[in-house]
Amino acid sequence: MKSFIHDVLNRCDSSRATIAADGPANLTGRLKRTCRQTAAAMRFAVVCALLIGFASLVAASPSFARENPLYTITGVEVDVRAETAAEAKKQAITEANVKAFALFAQRVGGNALAGKLSGIPSKRIDAMLDSLSIEEERTGPQRYIGKLTVRFLPGEMRKIMAELGVSYSEKLAGRTVIIPVWRTPESLMLWEDNPWRTAWLSLRAENSPVPLIVPLGDLADTDTLTAELAAGRDEASLEAIRLRYEADTILVAEASAVGEDTVQATMVGASAVGRLEFDKAYVAENGGGIAEAARIAALRFHQVMLLRWKKKNETGPVTQSLPVATLPIAVAFYSTEEWSALRARILSTPGVSGVDISTISQGGAIVQLSYVTGFEQLRQSLWSAGLALQNVGGTWVLQAS
Repeated sequence: MKSFIHDVLNRCDSSRATIAADGPANLTGRLKRTCRQTAAAMRFAVVCALLIGFASLVAASPSFARENPLYTITGVEVDVRAETAAEAKKQAITEANVKAFALFAQRVGGNALAGKLSGIPSKRIDAMLDSLSIEEERTGPQRYIGKLTVRFLPGEMRKIMAELGVSYSEKLAGRTVIIPVWRTPESLMLWEDNPWRTAWLSLRAENSPVPLIVPLGDLADTDTLTAELAAGRDEASLEAIRLRYEADTILVAEASAVGEDTVQATMVGASAVGRLEFDKAYVAENGGGIAEAARIAALRFHQVMLLRWKKKNETGPVTQSLPVATLPIAVAFYSTEEWSALRARILSTPGVSGVDISTISQGGAIVQLSYVTGFEQLRQSLWSAGLALQNVGGTWVLQAS
């Protein structure tokens, strides 16, 4: 790269010397040509530096992390006992894969699909595994307790769904921030621990087809929004929270205890799936108390949102009938937030069936872009989404247009 830049500078010096020798007659023409050549060379140098950086990342990485929000299941809890700790962990991983598969089925098709897929053998599920990472774990002499993240291979998951004739949409709705306000006779609670906030957090719906984000409740959040402001639907405070989490919409969900096993819950407002109007009492099952009633209410709210999104977007069974082409591309970004927004735009582009990361760093990523349309149609669709796909020195580069 240094020699390339030196060559560019030497050409500039040479051009200046030639211009001086020719005199003013040819000055204008030579200046224009020199500026065009130098500008093009410097643009190419910048892109080369980006691609060389990406290439070094690929070479330095012994394994590739793949990511697709819909096929990533977080917070899978396992608790297994066996003759040894090693055997317990081995069994726990298999159990986590099966649980994650059931959670995926629940996510895209509800209880009916989860029941339909409950008989899939664990070996078949293991074959669809892309990667597994441990969020938390504890081990004992004959026990393994853990919380894991399971990622499935999108192509394999589509294949089995097609075999079963299952309809579901891979398109994701815009992100919605949920503000859970818990009412008690004495006060309003928002950031403190309470059954309503715990219920929404337990959904872990950040990667669902209708992504729901529960704010962290850190200092920035608590300084921006109080329970009173949330209950009063203060537009400025709510908008600040929405912008902080880069969401499309924000909803305030209120709930209060009624007796010992019932929660009265309400949620009214615009969302990614249309206007919502909930106002209903939910009763705990099997004597679970207020915490269980709150969990049922939050789960029901999300299930209704998922159902609306599914009806709006599914067009039939997801199949492999269209040939899936893949293209390695370089994507530049400077923060995880920027990458999340960029990835969402790519995945929502018509014809794009997947974005699998090969290598990622703070400065960008090399990804495998999967698509089921013609290449020129893909480029046009990306352009319509505000993304330019260009060939630079033999490498395809994607950037905002």
